[in-house]
Amino acid sequence: MSPELQVCAVILAIVNYPFILGVERFMRNRSMRPVIQLKEPPGQRAREIRNSWLTTPIHAVLFFVFSTVSALRTAPETIGLAVGTFLLTFVWTELWHYASHVAMHTKALHFIHKEHHRSRVTDPWTSVSFSVLEKLIFSAGILGFLALVSQWLRLSLFGIFAYYVLYFFTNTLGHTNFEIRKPGYYSRLMGSVFNSPTYHTLHHARYIKNYGLMTPWLDRLFGTEWSDVAEVQTRVASGVPLTHLLERVAPDRTSTHTSKLPDRCDPGYPSVRAVAGLPARPPYRPRPS
Repeated sequence: MSPELQVCAVILAIVNYPFILGVERFMRNRSMRPVIQLKEPPGQRAREIRNSWLTTPIHAVLFFVFSTVSALRTAPETIGLAVGTFLLTFVWTELWHYASHVAMHTKALHFIHKEHHRSRVTDPWTSVSFSVLEKLIFSAGILGFLALVSQWLRLSLFGIFAYYVLYFFTNTLGHTNFEIRKPGYYSRLMGSVFNSPTYHTLHHARYIKNYGLMTPWLDRLFGTEWSDVAEVQTRVASGVPLTHLLERVAPDRTSTHTSKLPDRCDPGYPSVRAVAGLPARPPYRPRPS
């Protein structure tokens, strides 16, 4: 058991907290541009913090276990190996997150993901508020694939560690409900490659679509990106936030639809299907006897 592994595991177990507290402090000391101008409901912050006590260390624990039992095989560190491992982890996690995220929005598996979606107006603490089962599935999927690859091609411990640190930080930013980019971000090269906080905020507010993690590639490939992401980002970055969870924005940045989610939000509810542009479910008609 190397001291480097122990240090990396300890850092991964706690680093979410300084990220969250640092982002919160930054938000308090700046004039920020909210995506949705709604207050989080009473009790949400306390619930999210309680969830974090159980779920935040899971990535670190599995990282430590996989490395200790040699399921995840590593080689002596070089810059090239670290960069290659980082990129491999980045690409695989984008694929795994998208696939597992979409699966957890199906009726059969939604119970796994439901806790995270109790926060419809997000804040930095939402980034660590999950069910234990969801976090186990997500992290085991990342490390399980890397462990399999490492049986043939040794990987870099630091490359995996560096990816996790980046993921924790960007995940915190993605749940702030504040836009940090300038208006027109999605018309630029950076916006075609990486998401801004508006992207995931819309996923929580509207409950479906925008399933991607750091990038929009797979949402665009499979048609699960909200069509007004660019318009919403430009509008809120210009200082005009949304005022309803399901508010849509036209190309001229005016509202085209406002509604409220039902008290018990679920992907199958007609109001959510309607705002997603999905056909309404036909009414139930019993078969003639």
